[in-house]
Amino acid sequence: MRVNLLMLVFLLSAQSVLSQTGHSLKGTVTDINSSPLAFVNAILLNSTDSSIVKGAITDEKGFYSFDEVEPGTYLLMLSQIGYSNSYSSAIIITEESGNQTMPTSTLLENTIQLKEANIVALKPFIERRMDMTVVNVENSIVDAGATALEILKRSPGIVVDNDGNISIKGKQGVMVMIDDKPTYLSSSDLQNLLRNMSSDQLSSIEIITNPSARYDASGNSGILNIKLRKKQNLGMNGSVTLSYGQGQYPDFGGGLSLNYRNERINLFGNYNYSYGYYFEDVELNRRFKEPDHTSSFIQRTSDKGRYINTNFRAGIDYSLAENQTLGLQVRGYNSTNRDRTTSHTEVFNYNVLPDSGYVTRNENDSKWVNVSTNLNYRYKLDSLGRELSADIDYGIFNNKSDFRFQTDHYYPDQSQSTYRDLATNDQPASIDIRTIKLDYIHPFSKAVKIEAGLKSSFVKTDSDVKYKNIVNQVEVLDTGKSNHFIYKENINALYISSAFEYKKFGIQLGLRAEQTVADGNQVAIASTFHRNELEFFPTAFLTYEFTTNHEGRFSYSKRIERPGYQQLNPFKYFLDPYNYMEGNPELEPQLTNSFEMSYTLMKMFSISFNYSHTQNAMAQISKQIDSTRTTFVRTENLNANDHYGVSLSVPVQITKWWYSSNNFNLFNNRYQGLSSIGEVDQRLSSYSFNSYNSFTLPGSWSVELNAYYNSRMVWGTLLVDPVYSVSAGIRKSFLDEKISLRINVNDIFHTETFNSVMKYQNVDADFNRIYDTQFIRVHLSYNFGKKNVPEARQRTSGSQEEENRINTGR
Repeated sequence: MRVNLLMLVFLLSAQSVLSQTGHSLKGTVTDINSSPLAFVNAILLNSTDSSIVKGAITDEKGFYSFDEVEPGTYLLMLSQIGYSNSYSSAIIITEESGNQTMPTSTLLENTIQLKEANIVALKPFIERRMDMTVVNVENSIVDAGATALEILKRSPGIVVDNDGNISIKGKQGVMVMIDDKPTYLSSSDLQNLLRNMSSDQLSSIEIITNPSARYDASGNSGILNIKLRKKQNLGMNGSVTLSYGQGQYPDFGGGLSLNYRNERINLFGNYNYSYGYYFEDVELNRRFKEPDHTSSFIQRTSDKGRYINTNFRAGIDYSLAENQTLGLQVRGYNSTNRDRTTSHTEVFNYNVLPDSGYVTRNENDSKWVNVSTNLNYRYKLDSLGRELSADIDYGIFNNKSDFRFQTDHYYPDQSQSTYRDLATNDQPASIDIRTIKLDYIHPFSKAVKIEAGLKSSFVKTDSDVKYKNIVNQVEVLDTGKSNHFIYKENINALYISSAFEYKKFGIQLGLRAEQTVADGNQVAIASTFHRNELEFFPTAFLTYEFTTNHEGRFSYSKRIERPGYQQLNPFKYFLDPYNYMEGNPELEPQLTNSFEMSYTLMKMFSISFNYSHTQNAMAQISKQIDSTRTTFVRTENLNANDHYGVSLSVPVQITKWWYSSNNFNLFNNRYQGLSSIGEVDQRLSSYSFNSYNSFTLPGSWSVELNAYYNSRMVWGTLLVDPVYSVSAGIRKSFLDEKISLRINVNDIFHTETFNSVMKYQNVDADFNRIYDTQFIRVHLSYNFGKKNVPEARQRTSGSQEEENRINTGR
């Protein structure tokens, strides 16, 4: 019933855009402290039968308005979760009434005592704002104890593949930031970092599809900004968390967070630890064309690994004066992984039974360490909003991976050949990042504002890979497979952005210029390259408020996606003697022009249309050498990637105790161009759906149910099969919300598998991958200390975009 009523509100509100004949009725809603209340449901009812006539939702100023109200007698109902419903007395509209303004309405908090536990209002899991979508992780049940990577997979419009590549609304090339600071990590290392971050550390995730000129131009499909949790309690306070998960293998986790604040100093810090096991089962089928037949390689791989992750964050904010703050922050993480992989490969030619085969055993021990520091300063020049801020960042990333390979060949009768491959592969790598950033904000009035700034980053990567064959138990360096690669990069950026409002229009225009100076050096063969490029990145945003409940928006941005540091390294990474990956020093950045147009109804329901064109589109190209039956993968530039799509967001308060947020994306991707193996033209229409449901029950119990479905998609030259998953969780709080127990089940039906196909030119292969995605996790948290401390200051470091491109570990 409630769904039907809300859909009726939707339709009645939309109808008001089409007709302009009646009177207007407006008003304001506040709380008991006279503070404006946003997102209050304002429903205009017919006084005779209480049927819904019109619906509206208050804005950030608590304002609502009904246009084109016909003469009659009405009642006004105001409702919001956490507050008691309010009903007005009879409102009489006559032909002579004209436009009416209601007296200010006050809503009272509705705190219900049930078995000595309080039910309080929480932020919705998914919020739609003018320039972004926000996923509020902090109070989620399903996400309790989950990793940041697991949370991203359940976020609207986000797809994460098995290699950690992230796409937004079907578009790849995402810049991931943490507290407004770019991470500069490659997809595999970003995946490792996000696995290392627990939901206990996260407050929210901001999904920004068309960022302004203030942000780095990197990330052709947009930005994911992960906001870390900040304590807001007075004096000393903190929290302790423990979690245990059980899938095919167990995992453990725990953390401690502390915060202290007085009038001048804010000290904050946290430490988190996780330990567990994981597995991955892969089946790879490759087919090679012979003159008179097709031979097949069927490879089944089983990988079991163990991880030990720790991370910390500590900082201080010191008020030099009432309008000046100096801050220092240090964060770091340490990841130790041990992988043991066994791969069985059977070779089929003319026979139904295999003709031959081989078994590869791979032992990999890796350690990944990062320490990053940020020194920041903020100066509020006046009460009008003028502000100057500066950041200096320095980060060190070190990775050491030691591989040991053993390949045994055998005959059709399963007897082992005397031929055996033995090799070791040491892959030490270090990355050094330095950045400096300066931003200035100057409001001329409430309607006009200008922002400007500059940034310089300096990056040096050093990768020295030594591949050794073991001959008669002696390690012999293989210079053909070894590689020492040094890469240096300097990016200098300037930007200016202006925003102004006029009546119902809002306009923001920006321009960013980035100069990239890069030098690469393959030390062993004395091969170098040098690049010096200057690019301009314009942005434009236009909003128009048709009425209080109807708003249109248009945005445009030009963005860049630079290759990851290791993607430029021509080193060959061998999975076994017949499969390897290699870098490409000739890889060019891809440039994307993005357009988006959206309509928002009642500040809740929205529909958007988007189009983007990417030139020099980067895509993974697989090559098969039929004569040697070898397969290898490297990233190359294609001519273009064209993407267009439509997105629909429908959040619905179905009942007082059931809230549902539903998101649907329909899009088409086309990759085309000339690669090193010939012409590539891959296109496909796809869709994705995400539904989040929250149920508030008596006795401080609450339940969440989350489901998503991704249809078949094209990622470069890869066709990915459909995937879906359903997860659920339950929460119970004790001792006035100090203790919280959460239990969640992930991937209930164990459907989150990754299957894909590559078929073009002479390439013919398919993959099937299964992970430990089905598990149950128990999470316990305890909050202690004083309440209502002002929160620690959110800071933007300058080195985020560079860190996004690092590739140093699993």
